[in-house]
Amino acid sequence: MTHETMSRGLGVLSLVAFVGCATTEPLRTQTQLDERGRTWVTLDATITLARAAPRFSHTARDYVYLAPVETNDAGVRRHYLWLGLGTTVDRGWPWAAPTEAVTLLLTLDGTPIALPLSAWDRDPGGALYRTAAPVYQVQRASVSLDELERVTTAAQVGVQVVGSDGSATRYDLWDGEWSDWVSFVDNGR
Repeated sequence: MTHETMSRGLGVLSLVAFVGCATTEPLRTQTQLDERGRTWVTLDATITLARAAPRFSHTARDYVYLAPVETNDAGVRRHYLWLGLGTTVDRGWPWAAPTEAVTLLLTLDGTPIALPLSAWDRDPGGALYRTAAPVYQVQRASVSLDELERVTTAAQVGVQVVGSDGSATRYDLWDGEWSDWVSFVDNGR
């Protein structure tokens, strides 16, 4: 094989690699300005976790939706995990009513991180993300960019939600990739 033939072959491979990269759509961040002048930044990458709820129905599922949020209030930036609890179960029945979520427990490569949950103090916090299943509770967990980065780089991420009654419920990854949040973390630095 001559040097000229090798150069042509490498040129074709480079073009194929470039075209392959060009077809991948980057995840979009969205920015909103609220009535107080606070800027809200979200990423089009919600992680969906689920668990079966067989005591209600063979097909019933409870869901946890997680996504990153940044707020900027006059230059003061804060980062959160948006948490939505959803279900396919009619939680209107008294015996099916869930407890209030108080802590998000993430286990990153075997290391637990407990994140206290709180209600959003203002809109649009609760309505930042849309979900497939109806959401009955929306909370936030304050996080640092370093904690978000640890989530994006972890080989294994475990998720549990601790209720006000002390019960812990484990959820398994249903849809999404934790690594999709890398661009959000990079933009936040």
